[in-house]
Amino acid sequence: MEHLTASLKWLEGHPGVMLTLGALSLLMFVGSLVSLPYLLGLIPRDYFAEESRHLSRFHKLHPALYFTLMVLKNLLGLVLILIGLAMLVLPGQGIVTILMGVVLTDFPGKFRFERWLITRPKVLQAVNWLRAKVDQPPLREPSG
Repeated sequence: MEHLTASLKWLEGHPGVMLTLGALSLLMFVGSLVSLPYLLGLIPRDYFAEESRHLSRFHKLHPALYFTLMVLKNLLGLVLILIGLAMLVLPGQGIVTILMGVVLTDFPGKFRFERWLITRPKVLQAVNWLRAKVDQPPLREPSG
């Protein structure tokens, strides 16, 4: 409790920090509202319904270009996960932003985690609502 009081007292003496945090929060909120429907619309309708993972369309590129794109894709995914975690306490669509970050990153067990996450009724409902905003059909649910 003592740390919280000290932190609040420090913030009171630094209004610029509060203004910056407020501006970043607003920027993340607006950015997620604008970009998430588009990004969710790029996911193939059957991405989660199939038992095996889709092969990346970048796989046929030159190895150096493929590696560069995969690093950039994973960095973007990590940034989205971090922003989504922040949006759990700030305004924005935190869970959906985290889902998009997870979709972009590569890690062991990712496909199984994605399928588990999308089976949460509220997550699937939110994703399909956002896909409808960009005239995309709803995602097919995983079987079993």
